[in-house]
Amino acid sequence: MIGFLLITLGFLMVAGMLINPKLGAYLIWPFVFLYPHLYLSRLGLLPWNIGADDLFICAFFLIVVIRRNILGGVPLRIGLSVGGALVYLVIWTVNNFSGWSIVPELWPEQIYKPILKYVIFVLLTYSLVHTIDNGRDMRRVAVAFCVFLTLAGVTVILQQWFPHQMRIFATEKAEESRLILGGVERAVGSLLNPNTACSILGMVLLMAISLAVGRSAGPTKVILILCIPVLLAAMVLTRSRIGALSLGLTLMVMMLFGHYRHYVGALGVGLFLAIVLKPDAFFPYWERIASTYNPEMGGRLGGSAFSRIDIWRELWATSSAQVWLLGQGRIATYAQVGAAAHSTYVGALFHHGLAGVVWFIVFFGILARRGLWLMRFANEPLKMVATGIMWGMLLWSIAGLTMDMVVTAPSRYVYLFYAVLIERGYATARQAARAPVAQLGIPRQSRPALVSARMPHA
Repeated sequence: MIGFLLITLGFLMVAGMLINPKLGAYLIWPFVFLYPHLYLSRLGLLPWNIGADDLFICAFFLIVVIRRNILGGVPLRIGLSVGGALVYLVIWTVNNFSGWSIVPELWPEQIYKPILKYVIFVLLTYSLVHTIDNGRDMRRVAVAFCVFLTLAGVTVILQQWFPHQMRIFATEKAEESRLILGGVERAVGSLLNPNTACSILGMVLLMAISLAVGRSAGPTKVILILCIPVLLAAMVLTRSRIGALSLGLTLMVMMLFGHYRHYVGALGVGLFLAIVLKPDAFFPYWERIASTYNPEMGGRLGGSAFSRIDIWRELWATSSAQVWLLGQGRIATYAQVGAAAHSTYVGALFHHGLAGVVWFIVFFGILARRGLWLMRFANEPLKMVATGIMWGMLLWSIAGLTMDMVVTAPSRYVYLFYAVLIERGYATARQAARAPVAQLGIPRQSRPALVSARMPHA
């Protein structure tokens, strides 16, 4: 019955996109972040565990190409986001085949599946960049993103109280771990991994703050403000230490250099009151944080911290000229070391090789430069969307110290979406700067606001 309803809902969404392709930019988020992985996987409808979300993205792409590019006359936009995704696809393909040559006993499915999965990310990036046309589209899609990620946070919260019912959102690997452990150790909901989930929810939290304190008004502002405590509660239930550290450090920087000091202060007061009024909800979190460093045992790091250091040492010890030059992907790394890099910066080299390091620096460097330019010179709503993105990417970069935020699927969805928003925001601002004021249809009294957009290139 549930499967029938989900399939019917999927067909209705595709029908809606046929009428208006821009709906796909909103509908993709429940498909991606509220996906019942275990339930649909065990239905066995498709080979290689191809998901309905993958098929939805393929349908979205085809509709955009036909309705927007061919029939609608929308020109090709191969910029930062699509170009960056295509270059990464080439690098990722080389990485996985290089890893296969290093570990030839891997199955073909283990090599082809990660490559084909990233093709889905390229198709989604293309579809998004061709359906977000202006600042109003950016703001609306960003609000929808916050709302649906908050609903994903609700699945994290519900898993704490209804673990059996919420199993439908788990992966097969997570379900095997649950059976071995005899229960759910940490809540993750539909977001696959507790550490990644906490970091992504923190990024969405910062976006929601930026959108709520910007020019949002009426029901939109109320909805965004209501999202904030839900996102915080979900983050607490994941018990992710790096997620909490990343959010805490980002909020401290916002207090020192941001324009939202009062709101960040109010958030801090709210957290303090929650700890005072409901301390038992934070005890498991505090125990995990305290276990990171144990002064009673001679000032030794906890097991998970040591394991990451051991992984990095092993990666260094087992690396070769081929790994440094061509990378080896993630599967081959697992086969040799028993774990992935557990660090964005370590993985940039040992998963992706030298080309991956160059891609990482160039792609995220351009993203940061253009995002900062939009924060300084763009008008609303471009400015508030870019502000939310840049604070979120600061959190992303901190979380990347002990997590691979480039390779994990949920993080890929988020940073590629942010790249699309930055690209479209930058293009919109530059177009406004080049257009004669009289052609923009803006009242005379509002024209001085355009001066900031007429600034030098980022």
